[in-house]
Amino acid sequence: MFTQDLSIVVDEGGRSQALAISSTSAQSATINSDYVLVTLTAAGFVRQGSNPTATADGTDIFLLADVTYRLNVKKGNKLALRTAGLTGTAYITPGV
Repeated sequence: MFTQDLSIVVDEGGRSQALAISSTSAQSATINSDYVLVTLTAAGFVRQGSNPTATADGTDIFLLADVTYRLNVKKGNKLALRTAGLTGTAYITPGV
């Protein structure tokens, strides 16, 4: 069994996003932090940029479902996320 300690700060809220994702790329709001926590409810792909579009052709980073990832991002960028065919939600929390 794999066990990993993930420490996060629980604040007063209001900074996280819940983004509906599907087989069509969806963009987050602009991220003003150096990193984010991302959890997908369906496996998918992620890309960052000023106006990114995620693809499922193997060129973007694949994220497993139900795993929380800490991703480094460039301040001012957005994340684009999509699944390989299912629908789900991406939970994105900046700077924790």
